Amino acid sequence: MRSPASRAPASRAVIGCGVLAAAGLVVAAVGTFLPWLRSGSVERDSYATAALLDHLLTLDPALRLALRAWNGVIVAAGVCVIVLVLGLWRTAASLITVMAITVGTVAALITIQSSDVTGLIGISTVGPATSTAGSALALLGGLGLFFATRRSATTHRSDETQDR
Repeated sequence: MRSPASRAPASRAVIGCGVLAAAGLVVAAVGTFLPWLRSGSVERDSYATAALLDHLLTLDPALRLALRAWNGVIVAAGVCVIVLVLGLWRTAASLITVMAITVGTVAALITIQSSDVTGLIGISTVGPATSTAGSALALLGGLGLFFATRRSATTHRSDETQDR
């Protein structure tokens, strides 16, 4: 294990991918607070929608757990950004990728299902579409971090070999 003093400085690609991933996480998190469900004149964000579904429907335990875990999206996004700021690039890339795939899949599926806008109760596209876009940016940034850190680690190792 290398000490922090021997860690190579972050390349421009790593910084750029980190900024892209962080911006994507922020957009995805903001999208969870935008309207996801409308009933009459009332619009509900993703958290109120998840709580409503949990309260009204009889769900199997796994789905109930998933709805309750949705409340942790903001905390998970915050943890990803903190790990990113600490410079733990590969750990951040892993967490960001998992987070972006999870939130993006849920948001994209809901966006696709929102085609019927004529009823009194329906899905609002603003929140899910925003979260989908943010998740896509975060996923690009997370995958970019994987490749950028691998390339900079390989370059750093070859520089050490040449210095000997």
